[in-house]
This record gives sequence, structure tokens and C-alpha cells, in this order.
Amino acid sequence: MTHPYAPQRLTAALTAGGTLALTLALLAGMPYVLWKATGLPWPEHVSSLGEFGRRLMQPVGDPLMIDLLAVVGWVCWAAFACTVVRETCWYTTHLPQLLRDRHAHDEHVAALSVKGSLAALCIGTLVIALIGLWRPQPVGAQQPSSPGEERVRIAATATLLPAPVRQPTFPAVAVTVVAGATSAGLDPEHPGPPGTAGEVRYIEYTVIEGDTLWDIAHTHMGDALTWPRIYALNKDRVQSDGAQLTDPDLIKPGWELTIPVAQNATPSPTPAPVPDAMPSPPSAPPTETAPTQPTPDQGTDASHEAGACHVDAESGRPAETAARKTDIPGPAAIGLGEASLIGITAAAGLLAARRYWYWHQHRLREPDRETEVPALSPLVDKAAQAAHAATRPRRPQDPDALVTYRTPPQKPRSAGTVTIGVRDNAEVSLDELALPGGCAWTGPGSEGAARALLAGILTAAERQRPGPPPVTVIVPEHLAESLLPGLPAQFTALAQSDTAETIRAAEQHLVTHARTQDEQDTDPAATEPASTNSAPKTGPGTLVLLTVPDAAHTAQLQALAACSRPGTLIILTLGAPLPGAVLWHIADDGTTAHPDGHDQPSSPLRLFHLTPEAGRDMAEVLLTAHGQRPRQRILPIPTSPPPDGEHPDIPATPTAEAPARPHAVEVSRPAQTKPVRLHVLGPITLYARGHQDPVGTNLRGEVHEFLALLAAHPTGLLASDIADKLHLDPGCDHNALKNLRRAVRRALRAATGITAQEFIVLQGELHKLHPELVETDLADFAHCLKEAFSVSGVDKKEDDALSAVRDALAHYRGPFAQGGDYLWADAIREHCAVKATDAVLRLARQAEGADATSREQDAVLTLLEHLSTIHPDHERLAQHTIRLCQAAGRHDAARHTYTRLRRHLADLGLEPEPATRSLSTPRRHVRQTGAL
Repeated sequence: MTHPYAPQRLTAALTAGGTLALTLALLAGMPYVLWKATGLPWPEHVSSLGEFGRRLMQPVGDPLMIDLLAVVGWVCWAAFACTVVRETCWYTTHLPQLLRDRHAHDEHVAALSVKGSLAALCIGTLVIALIGLWRPQPVGAQQPSSPGEERVRIAATATLLPAPVRQPTFPAVAVTVVAGATSAGLDPEHPGPPGTAGEVRYIEYTVIEGDTLWDIAHTHMGDALTWPRIYALNKDRVQSDGAQLTDPDLIKPGWELTIPVAQNATPSPTPAPVPDAMPSPPSAPPTETAPTQPTPDQGTDASHEAGACHVDAESGRPAETAARKTDIPGPAAIGLGEASLIGITAAAGLLAARRYWYWHQHRLREPDRETEVPALSPLVDKAAQAAHAATRPRRPQDPDALVTYRTPPQKPRSAGTVTIGVRDNAEVSLDELALPGGCAWTGPGSEGAARALLAGILTAAERQRPGPPPVTVIVPEHLAESLLPGLPAQFTALAQSDTAETIRAAEQHLVTHARTQDEQDTDPAATEPASTNSAPKTGPGTLVLLTVPDAAHTAQLQALAACSRPGTLIILTLGAPLPGAVLWHIADDGTTAHPDGHDQPSSPLRLFHLTPEAGRDMAEVLLTAHGQRPRQRILPIPTSPPPDGEHPDIPATPTAEAPARPHAVEVSRPAQTKPVRLHVLGPITLYARGHQDPVGTNLRGEVHEFLALLAAHPTGLLASDIADKLHLDPGCDHNALKNLRRAVRRALRAATGITAQEFIVLQGELHKLHPELVETDLADFAHCLKEAFSVSGVDKKEDDALSAVRDALAHYRGPFAQGGDYLWADAIREHCAVKATDAVLRLARQAEGADATSREQDAVLTLLEHLSTIHPDHERLAQHTIRLCQAAGRHDAARHTYTRLRRHLADLGLEPEPATRSLSTPRRHVRQTGAL
């Protein structure tokens, strides 16, 4: 059987061979012909410039004319060879872009002059032919057939999917294989986003060898530049081989991709299906839309009614129709991958732990180490984003808004509340398990639900820090090791011990709770039954005993289960139930059932559940949030103490008790070299044409966030990534981005007078700031730090490094995007803080040496105090500041630095480490000696 790509590969091979032969003929054949025809054009008997001038004064004859023509030929060959080298470098650096977009070669050749296009045409045609030889463009989506069988044509049919209104599930999308009569539904865990302006249908496509996202988008969507939509729709989907789409340039045969096809799209012609086996496609009236609603697994993604987003013809702003529902609550649960689901309340606990995670990652960081702070788990990051969107104040309806945001999840329950599942799109409290006689979980989903319960209790404790947790759990060691391995025996709200010890602890808890009730029986409010929704101000709180019963302790557990009640004690067993316990059968997706005939609510309860990998990610974040080293899975455990860092959420405002000595770094604005300068270190500010007064002060907050996001990604960002980070409504993201670009263009054109160029370059769906029109302080900050400690500058004088760091900190006026509550900016904010503090700490170590001069110490102390004002909880900065202040005799300033650090750490429920506390001892001793 002939391979479907054999003709294409043959054409590519012939093109590559012909182009290579032509290029070699021009590079090697031209000098060979010139050499054989004329030899070297330089005269043989000319030994000086004067003799060369006399030779030129002779009458022009045929030999001289031939030599002159030979010189012109050699010059043309040299210019062609240089152009070939230049074009080879260009095509080498742009090879990834050519793999995605082969039309980039045509655009590049069209932009060149006539004299430079020949080399580009030769090299580019050769590169494109080699790419086609390796990865040919598919002729059509055809299913491979076995030898001897007639090739079966495939027709993809799907029900029209209008941009839905929020309802439980998306309609199923069917892919019909003609003559095979097989259908496959769209994966409910990965529903496709709604369409943009018109109706959208989704088709399932099976990748075959040689496919690229560019070719698939060109074939099925009518525009190859829309390939990022396919990538965004399928990047989190787990394929049949267990892999995921993480690289747009790498898709494997056999993968299933969901492709959004607009109703008005004009895909490339595909082979017509066989008429005999062609079923009649289902029809849907274009005027009617089936209401649909996302399931809780869909996280923060919200949907809208078809045509709900329109663009005003004059202002360009999205105008929402009356059909949009604003009173429908968002989801109460967040899907975290293939088999994990947590509640928004637990996600709020992870968001609270996230700030401590960043702080402990940087706490004792060594500036000499080049290791970066590890990135948060995608699972934790997704949960934190959902919780951040849920906890932000609700945006009022604004008719002048440029963008439409997706509907956020429901607000989390009060701090200290533990939820176990979701029913009717609402979280269910832990009190559901407080059943007389206890509760028993069985079934394939029981272990995942128990893991999620432990994670929910631990995350609820994070929201109560530094106070005690209102809900605690005690688990046998063997069970805790199987559910959340790596946790210490005593960790915040979790205690581990053997079964006998857990029973004694539960009995002691009942005694303590009874004693507390007796002491408070005079208070009428204290006699009311407590619940986890409103934890008592005093008392032991709620204890959850999670265990696997055995024959030796069944009677004791049964006696404890008889005392189970809300707000006091909950007995939960896995596997074998206790006598008299209520049995819950838990399916793989967390759905519960009562096979023992117990009364079951009309709406089923779906428990939260976590996979072992998801539980491990959560455990690592919680451990690091308490300064404890989690079990590393990839990177080896470093031998140094936990790294040093700053709190990402503390505003960089000077304290009222700052030292009297001026310590701020000179913050005069550097000379502006481009028409627009964007400041993102500190408040987001725009300057134009070198004027001191900022421009664009009336721009809306979403425009500032858009500019800061592009400044943090100077190489560009895809439209889908921008929409995800800005939480744009999937149904209106393209119009929202268009409005944001229009707002920037209007403001900067009015300020600069530049009307012929765009300040935001749009290449397909890639957005970036124009490198020749816009400069940023973030880029200057990074450049100065690179110059200060570059490899080539190891032998620089200390004054040069000090000057470069001072120039860098002149740009660092505050944290990245100061004043903006952007969760995506936290990682960038931390990265900038690490770079700034590392540079100053290196200088501080040198300034503490014996050979350092007082002038150098004062200069470094100025930089330390500048950073300490921005990051007052950075313990390593405080240590060096105290040492240099004591060396300079400024004991009051050293004491103030220590007091400020201790106060900020107390807000986090932490204390300075012993090395920092010991710095105050010699200071007091010196003062007492002086007094004597």
C-alpha cells in the first residue's frame, strides 16, 4: 500500500535536492568559473598604491576591462555569500516558528529587497523542503486501513453548540465514522469553551502521523492562525496513552483532539464521504438555543448565552444583552485534573497557605545559589486562582467596561469551616458526618474522599493562622501514610498515632469538651450546640477520628461512635463498618449512595476526592508553608537551611518608625530613549516623550493589568494565555482583547503623536509590546543586574558592581505591579524580589569583610535599608542591616530594624530565627559596658 504522504515526501525531496544543487552552484560554481576565466583580478606586477594608480591612468583596453568585470563578479559573489550566512542564521533561529507556520518564509522573503531575496529564497526553500520531508502537510483526515481493505472515508458530524447559558452539562458531541457506525462523546471532564460571536460546534479528531496543529486548524477551522484555540482547548486533556498536550509542536498519532468549528467557518475542502453510508446529520433550528450549565468540575469557567457578547460600533466596548444572567451563582467546586475535586472553601485555605509558602521559600535563601524558587504545582495554582477570584469583591455592572469577566465561583464558607462535598451546587459541611453510631465509607472512591477530607481539615487550619484550628483530625499512622505520606506525626490540625492512642485521645477530647461545657453552662449562648460553621470562641472544637476498625478495638470505637454529634466528635471508618454505623458507598467520582436503606436526600451528595498525586502536591505546599522540608520528588534536598524571602502580599509602604537617617535610593527617572516608557516596578505608570508627568492616568484598571502582563513577557503572550490570566469571559475574550488594544492605542497616540505604528504588536494571536516604541523599567532592572554580576565581569572592581546594583535599585521602586491584586503577578513579583535582594546581599557580605571601607559600608547600608522598607519581613536583609548598623555605631537603628522585623513576622504568626535574635545580645552588652 502506498503511504499517504509518499507523493508529498517525494516532492519535498526533489525540491530540497534541486534547491541544494542551485545554492551550491552559486556558492562554489561562481568562484570556480571566475577563477578559470580570469584568475585573480589583482594585477600581478603591482606592488604599491602609486604603481596601481599609474596602471589605472593607462588607456582602457580589453585586458583591463576583463579584470574590472572580474572584480565586480568577485564582489557580487562575496555579497551573496554574506547574505547566505545571514539568512542561514535567520532560518536557524526561526525554525520553531517555521515548524508551526510555514508561511513565515513567504512573509520574510516578501519583506526583503531584491538583492537580498535570492539568498533567502534559496535557503528558505531548502529549509521548507526539509521540513516538508520530515513533517509533510496532510492531504486530509483519513483513517488508516489494513491491506486489502478499501479505504473508508470519515465524516465528522456534531450537534450545533451555541455559546451556552450556565446549566449543568454540555450537550454530547458525536463523531460518526461512516461505514464503521461508531460514535464518541466529548470528554465531560474537558468541555470545550463556548464560541465567540456565533454558534460553534465541536468535533473529535484523531491525530495521524504528520499532523500539526497548524494544518489541523487550516483544514477544519479555515484559518491556520487559530491553532492556539485547539491547543488551549486540549492542553489539559489526558490522552489514551496517559500523556498530555504540553508542547504545541508535538502531537502524537492516536491522540484525540476537540476542535471548535464556527458555523460561519470555511474549512478547507475534505474528501466527500461515501453517499451510501452517509447518515443524515442532526439538524438544529438556528433560532433556538439549548440551555446548558457547567458542572462543578469545570472550576471557574463560566458560560454565556449565544450572542450575549456584542461590540458597540462606536466605542468598541462589549455590550451585553438582557439575556445574560448575573444572579446565577458560580460553581462551588473546582475540578483539578482527571480524578480530583475540591471545594472552594478548601481552595481558600490553599490560597492562605500560598503566601506562607512563598515566604518560607525565600526565608534563608543563599544569594550565591543560582537556583530559582520552584514553581507551585499546577493543581495548587489552579485552586488558588479560583479561590482568589471567589474572594475578590464582586465587580458591579459597568456599561463602560472594556472587558467581560467570567463568572467567579461562589464565596468560600467562613474561616474554620470544613466541607466534604457538594449538593445542588452548594458545599456541604462536615456536620453531615456527625451521625449517631458513626459513618463508614466503602467503595472505590472512599480512599480519595478520605484524602480530600484530610486536605480540607488542614487547609481550614491555614485560614485560622496564627490561631488554633477549630477542627482537628487524628489518624492511625499506617492510614495517614497511605493517604498523605510524608507528614510529621504532629502537624497543625493532624495527629498520628496507633489505634489505641487515637481512641484514648478521642476519649480525652470528650472529657475536655464536657468540662468546658460545664464551665460555660451559665452562659446561655454556650448551651447551644456548636457547629463547624460557627466555631466556639473557647473549647476544644471538633475532633474527627478517621480509622480502619479492627477486631481488638471495635467495641471501644462503637462506644465512641455513640457519642458522635456535631461540633464535638465525628467517627469515620474506612472499609468495614462499625455495628450500627451508617454505610456510605462512594463511587469513583465521589457520588455517594446508602446501600443499607438509610434515608437518602433527593439530591445526591458528591464528595470531594483527590488522587495520590494531588494529595502529595497539597501536602508539599502545606509543609513548606510551615517551614518544613517536604519530600522532594525531582530535585535533591539542598543542604542549606530553608531559603529566605519576603511576603508577597505586604504593601511596600514606608513604616512610621523609619530611621531618621535618609536611606532611600536615588529614584530619579532614567533618561527615556523610546517614545513610551512603562513602569511596572511599583505602581503601573506610563510616560511619553520624556515628560516628567505621567500619561494615561485615566486608563481603567484592566488596561493597566494588560500592560503589566505584556511587560512581564517581552517575547509575547498568546491570546488564550492572556484571557486565562485576566479571567476574561471565554465568549467575549477576542472582543475584550480588541478593546484593550484600542484603549492603549488611543491613549498613547494622543500622548506621542505616533499614528502610523501600533504600540502592541499582534502576530497571529501573539501579543507583545513594540520593542522600538515602548521601553520598561523591568527590562532595565534586569539588564543592570546582569551587568553587575555577569560572568565577564567577575574581575570588576567592587565600586563598579555597587554602582550597577544602585542603578538597578533605582528602577526597583516597589514590588511588581504594586497595588494590583493580580494573582498571576505573584511569581513575577517574587522573582524580581529575589534578584534584587540577592544582589544586595552579595554586596553586604563583602561590606562586612575586614578590608571594607566605611564609605562602602554606608553605601551598602543605604541599599539594605531601601529594600528593607519595601520588604520589611525579609529576615536575611534585617540580619545584614543590624550587623552594619552595629559596626557603624548606630545601635538605635539596629534595634529599630529588629523590632520592625519581629512585628511583621508576628503578623504571620512567626518569630525571628535564633541567629537573628542573638544579634541583640552583643548590642546590649556593649551598652551596659559603656554605662559602667
